[in-house]
Amino acid sequence: MRNVATATRHLARLAGDDSRISFEGTLANIDLPNVSGVRQEETETLRRGTIRPQFEFLALPLTPESMPEIEKAIQSRIAFNHNEGNVHVQIEKNGQLAFVASDQFDEGCVTAIRPAVRLSLLEELVQKKILHFFEAGQTGVISPSH
Repeated sequence: MRNVATATRHLARLAGDDSRISFEGTLANIDLPNVSGVRQEETETLRRGTIRPQFEFLALPLTPESMPEIEKAIQSRIAFNHNEGNVHVQIEKNGQLAFVASDQFDEGCVTAIRPAVRLSLLEELVQKKILHFFEAGQTGVISPSH
């Protein structure tokens, strides 16, 4: 998976009044700082994934109303390319971490937590070739691999 816009479109099912999404990486070429409610500081749940080098970090409300604005801001502008573009994406729902994709969606660096992330969503991500497969664990933590 090398296009964040495609992944974000599918992960929009996690949107709600109680959801936030964070992007960390080289974000200078995108319009995310202009999305309503954006903040550059970490939250209690959404934390930086990389300390050095320190990348730009943005946390935004992930609501049905903000989704068109987020999609427009990142459409075709964020890609995963080593340490260029977006490096980490996290989604918080109900104050709990629900989805993490680190190191450019690298194998073993994607985690989804149930019940926020349903198996049907992960099955769709596999079908769309955003993820290659996933394993559902007993703990409610799902480790998809790309």
